[in-house]
Amino acid sequence: VELVRMIEKGIVIPFHKQVCSSCHKIPYSRAWLKAEVKEGMHVIHVGKRVKPFQHWEPIYIGTNEEPWYDERLSWEGRSDKMSQGYKMCLLDYEFRILDNAFLVHRPGIKTKEQIKDMIGSKKVAAQNSLLRKTIYPEIKKLYSMRKGCEMFT
Repeated sequence: VELVRMIEKGIVIPFHKQVCSSCHKIPYSRAWLKAEVKEGMHVIHVGKRVKPFQHWEPIYIGTNEEPWYDERLSWEGRSDKMSQGYKMCLLDYEFRILDNAFLVHRPGIKTKEQIKDMIGSKKVAAQNSLLRKTIYPEIKKLYSMRKGCEMFT
């Protein structure tokens, strides 16, 4: 209840809403805001990384069976979780969306202007090149393509 009120007042926002809203557009988030608050934790929806959520970067609890995060990438170059999410889409992963599990990111709300100051355009360009010229072709060799899955925004 408190978190919903804070969202309504604009005190908190969805993660990176001002930086990459499509990357953190959570399936059924509007329904969650209106849902009745219950004790415990429940699956309220099952989401997939397909349109209109094809660039969603879900935060999830997994095992070593999921495609690994590609350590050639870094957050400073942006789009660092896109290849992992793309592989999970190709494998038709479903994500259980919980009603009472939250992740709070501090120190606050980042804007595009702040990110530009923090991240060098050379790193972004180099990482985009690595993604397009090396990682994406590797993924195409390893996985079957699936309609609705996208890696690039």
